[in-house]
Amino acid sequence: MSKGEKFLILAMIAAILLSNPPILIWVNAICKAKPLIFGWPTLWVYLTAVWTAVIVVFVYAVSKEKPLQL
Repeated sequence: MSKGEKFLILAMIAAILLSNPPILIWVNAICKAKPLIFGWPTLWVYLTAVWTAVIVVFVYAVSKEKPLQL
């Protein structure tokens, strides 16, 4: 496995963990204390940031892969 593949797998696992209910309970406690960040709902900002980061990492990893030779 290359470094890029390992990084992609780690990023996907991190995103899945960060959007699971046990972690979201902690995030929800922060959301109750401060419901808005920059005028946007805190939970929406959190989940959007996590999944945007995953998409960016995925696009970067795919762009570094060699083309499929048929």
